Amino acid sequence: MAIAKWATPSSRSSNILSTVANSLANGSESAVVTYDNSSSKDLYALVTLKLGSITPASGGTVTLRITYSDGTDTSDKVGGDVYVMSLTSGASAKVCIAKINIQPFSLRFSIVNNAGVTFAASGNELYVRPWNEDVT
Repeated sequence: MAIAKWATPSSRSSNILSTVANSLANGSESAVVTYDNSSSKDLYALVTLKLGSITPASGGTVTLRITYSDGTDTSDKVGGDVYVMSLTSGASAKVCIAKINIQPFSLRFSIVNNAGVTFAASGNELYVRPWNEDVT
């Protein structure tokens, strides 16, 4: 009988966010950044969002929105998968990690700032660390 176990996770991607979230105003959504899963066809991923030093309002959050491309057309920034991540209080850099199920397509990530303050002008990063299952 075969046993399913986690396969060794792939290495973390480079920072795919670039500068699109720098100085992102409260209530605003960033431009999209792309992570292409059409070749590796991974099943799962940890998405790590690092924000430069901010002091969020009480109850501040960040929303990670994932939309897809079928290879020809790309979804508008509506629908898709949505992950709401709470921010800790106090003035400091923030780190949020979401475990997501990913599809075998090109993924589009955007960030919605609901922190209650504008994001830092630098130090904002997004990484993807994918993995699969191994059946032996």
